[in-house]
Amino acid sequence: MAKEKRGNRILLCCCIWIALITVLDSCSISMKPRQGAATASPAEDTQEMLGVVIQNNIEKNQLLLREPDSDVMLTVTYAATSVVTDKYQIQREGSEIEVGQVIRAVYRTSDAKLVSAEVPKEVWEYQDVEKFSFIADDHMLKVAGEKYQYSNMTYCSSSGNQVEPMEFNNQDVLTIRGIGIKVYSVVRTSGHGYIRLKNYEDFVGGMAEVSNDIITPISDNMLITAREGTYRLTLCKRGAAATKTVTVQKDKETVVDFSDYVATAKNIGEVTFMIEPEGADLYINNTAVDYRKPITLQYGQYNVAVFMTGYETYSGVLDVEEASKSIHIDLTEEEASAATTTPTSTAKDSDDSDSLTKQIDSDHTITVSAPEGAEVYLDNVYKGLAPCTFTKVIGSQTITLRDEGYVTKSYSVDILDDDKNVKLSFADLVAEEN
Repeated sequence: MAKEKRGNRILLCCCIWIALITVLDSCSISMKPRQGAATASPAEDTQEMLGVVIQNNIEKNQLLLREPDSDVMLTVTYAATSVVTDKYQIQREGSEIEVGQVIRAVYRTSDAKLVSAEVPKEVWEYQDVEKFSFIADDHMLKVAGEKYQYSNMTYCSSSGNQVEPMEFNNQDVLTIRGIGIKVYSVVRTSGHGYIRLKNYEDFVGGMAEVSNDIITPISDNMLITAREGTYRLTLCKRGAAATKTVTVQKDKETVVDFSDYVATAKNIGEVTFMIEPEGADLYINNTAVDYRKPITLQYGQYNVAVFMTGYETYSGVLDVEEASKSIHIDLTEEEASAATTTPTSTAKDSDDSDSLTKQIDSDHTITVSAPEGAEVYLDNVYKGLAPCTFTKVIGSQTITLRDEGYVTKSYSVDILDDDKNVKLSFADLVAEEN
């Protein structure tokens, strides 16, 4: 009986063992790929591209990308499944990708569908840049105290349209992106417009101030370039002042009529400058000023710089807080002591010395030859109709071109101290749309 029970147990164990082997074998068969089944991984159908966003068509959910250093272009389509992250690794929608961004895009080669897009860690970005300078001869862009290299492949944009670097104005606000020392994109985020003065003859020879941001001599046929926004515009001359509120729109000309002004002498001071040696150039808020007569200014603070070849440049801050004031500035010869003579008014060191670099070269000229018949302005001062010639001013300048029925255009140019005459020619102006 015991032998029979032992045999049954052995038989039961064998059956269980056979069943277990059968189940394991069937599982291993199901895990094997079927004959002829595809085994490619999803990654094999994708490619990667580092590119600058040239366009984001939100209606079609499409991005137009261009390689930073070439003409290679690519259009990809994004969807809800596309993983988009910004430079902080925060997930975003495809519609939030900005023109000018530098991204690494992974896309399917079969249908150009965007799988993912991210801003690489090595990409740097400057936002809300108000102070910058393009050095065209060296293809250098100076911003935040650093110099970067730009090229013909650097994408420069305004309102979605590609522009030339020289079309950026010192009244613009930019966003600049790149990697290492290379600039890959420059996008204008806030532009500039123009203020045309009318019926202001009583103030010619005085000074115009735009909310203390811009100060410029008042001349005939006045046109002021200003950043888009709303400002207090004040004209001053010999203790009299007239003030109006003006709103500047991008690429538009706003006419301000002073025929109804009421003269007032409130908070206006006359400043007399006595500068040695004779013949030095005086700049107030980066604008050349004729100081042979007293200068009328609103109460406030102004950046002052004085230049003369062979002498150290003086820079400081002038406080205008009384009806009349005399300022005496003695320049120090470059070979002499480094000590600088300060004016009799309160003065502080200017932290924006880079912008105070303009000098007059009375021995040479600037000629603007085209577009013919256009009004030519140098830093808001009317110079004549093209072709026209005027005294050379060294440094970063703004040339503005205007003609009735055409869109006014401004260009930033760097005039070198090279003992040569300068000849400039610009593209024809574009007719205004009705």
